[in-house]
Amino acid sequence: MLQVLHCLLLILLFQLCIWFYIYYTKPFDYWKVRKVPFVQPKFPFGSLTDVFITKAHPGKFIGNICNKTKERYFGFYAFNRPYLVVNDPEFIKTILIKDFKYFSNRYFICDDTIDYTNSTGLFAIKNPKWRSLRTKMNPAFSLSKLNLMVPLIKAVNVNLNLFIIKHIEKSVEVKEMCAKYTTDVIASCFFGLSVNSFEIESQFRIAGRRLLSRSFWRSLSVLSYYYAPKLVETFRFRFLESSAVAFLGEVFRNTIEGRRSSKIRRNDFIDILIKLRDEAPQDGDFNFDDSSLVAQAVTFFSSGFESSASTIAFTLHELAVHADIQARLRREVEEVIQEHGGLVYHAINDMSYLHMVISESLRKYPTTSFIHRECVKNYVVPETGLLIEKGTPIVISQYGLHYNNANFPNPEKFDPERFNTTNIHQIKSCTYLPFSDGPRNCIGQMFGLLMVKMGIIEIIRNFEVTTNEMTKEPVILEPFPIIQAKYGLNLTFLSTKAST
Repeated sequence: MLQVLHCLLLILLFQLCIWFYIYYTKPFDYWKVRKVPFVQPKFPFGSLTDVFITKAHPGKFIGNICNKTKERYFGFYAFNRPYLVVNDPEFIKTILIKDFKYFSNRYFICDDTIDYTNSTGLFAIKNPKWRSLRTKMNPAFSLSKLNLMVPLIKAVNVNLNLFIIKHIEKSVEVKEMCAKYTTDVIASCFFGLSVNSFEIESQFRIAGRRLLSRSFWRSLSVLSYYYAPKLVETFRFRFLESSAVAFLGEVFRNTIEGRRSSKIRRNDFIDILIKLRDEAPQDGDFNFDDSSLVAQAVTFFSSGFESSASTIAFTLHELAVHADIQARLRREVEEVIQEHGGLVYHAINDMSYLHMVISESLRKYPTTSFIHRECVKNYVVPETGLLIEKGTPIVISQYGLHYNNANFPNPEKFDPERFNTTNIHQIKSCTYLPFSDGPRNCIGQMFGLLMVKMGIIEIIRNFEVTTNEMTKEPVILEPFPIIQAKYGLNLTFLSTKAST
């Protein structure tokens, strides 16, 4: 009798497994029914098995698929959820700009009961709250504000310079060095805090490292926010590491309160937040209370220091590999500074070759893998009649665009001349998207570029950057949603005449 019962239980379990498999894989016909080309899914990870087992970098994985097809768009499945990848620049322009009202949200989990800081921050928040918040935060990133930040960044540059002098002719992992630099710049320019991460292991740098650590669970958590919302809901994953958020939240909250009580004004990000809180406590679309203001501070810090640090580090790597480009850049930096009588804001803007070098670095190493959008109401593609249903996730692959031979010939080559005054006008619209485009582009791109340029200027005018035995070329990327070199970026600095 007991054996019969065991057999029945096994049969029942087998039937449940069959039923679950059929139920789970039923959406795998979604794109086939709509006659949309798609990447064949497999149980249980859909089309992204190599990504979810951390075998492939997500940006490179989707980018390679984009460049193997001539389709305007195609589908794939993350687990059993259908996604639409847009591969055509004109259609990308439609989504990001022309018909933005249909695609105004990022496809990203936004649940303040799971992760209040992330879901309330400008990056993830949904429209119409996003539009209200974005409009009121724009003044923090005006050109006049950028001009005021140059002396503050110069002060951090002094510490960067001293750090490199202490490590002359040694191997330096430059991504970590650059993260210390961008941490200190953002702390000073936007929060009025003096932090020297080069001297001691500051709590700010520790928090920054924790925010986006590369452990398996952190990778799974970050990926899930884009591709596995059910996992976020089930396991209550947080996009940003909770102890780091708690530390940063306390620091920023104390800073806001200190600024209020002292009534000192620096015209920085903190003053903008205080003004938002005092003038619009209940904005209708967005509630400007203390918790939401702290969320903006944490969100901006977490996204700003990491992306800018990566850009500086990868640029230094390419300059070390291409000594001729580095020498030309050094000549421009010295000539322009001499012409302007010092390093001022207008001098930085006049360094055209510097801008070309950084633009090419952002092409080859975009700081994000994808641009995500969510269809917020049913949309019919005019040319094909495809109905994109409300809630459909849209993916635009920056790697797919930036490494497409039709957009950028010989895309693996580091070539700043792609962005000279002649060639830049030949770059097709919406094929180069390091900061996205349209109303929901990166709000901090001008500040990020200023921080990156000033860091590179400080290094190039004072030091020669070279490769060493620990340098890996070409760079191998970590299979992590945020761009990071798998083996670090190890370089050596040598003194130049300018530094003696």
